[in-house]
Amino acid sequence: MNIEYLMYLLDEWARWMKQDDHGLGYPKRSLGISTGGASGSFDEMYENSELEKIKTVDSVIHSLDNEQVKAIYARYLGSKKPMYYELKLEHAVDNLLTIVGRRING
Repeated sequence: MNIEYLMYLLDEWARWMKQDDHGLGYPKRSLGISTGGASGSFDEMYENSELEKIKTVDSVIHSLDNEQVKAIYARYLGSKKPMYYELKLEHAVDNLLTIVGRRING
C-alpha cells in the first residue's frame, strides 16, 4: 500500500464517520444502502469492497495507542489536537500504513 491510497482511505473513513444516523434501520455507518436481492453490478461490488477497507481502517485506528487515535481524530474529524500532535499523527500514519497495508493486501 502506498501513502496516497492510505490518505484516500482515511478521507473516506472520515466521510463514513461523519454520516448522520436518520434512524431508518440501516447501519449507522454505511456508504450506501443495500436493498437486498442478488445484484452483481460492478458498482455495488466496488462499494462493498471499499466499505470493507474503511471498516478495516476503523478497526486498525482503534487498535493504535490512545494518543495516536486522538491525533487521527483531530486531523480527520476536527476534534481537539493532543499535545505533540504532529509527531503523534506521523506515528499513527506510519503504523496505519504498515498494519492496514498488511490487512488489505494480504
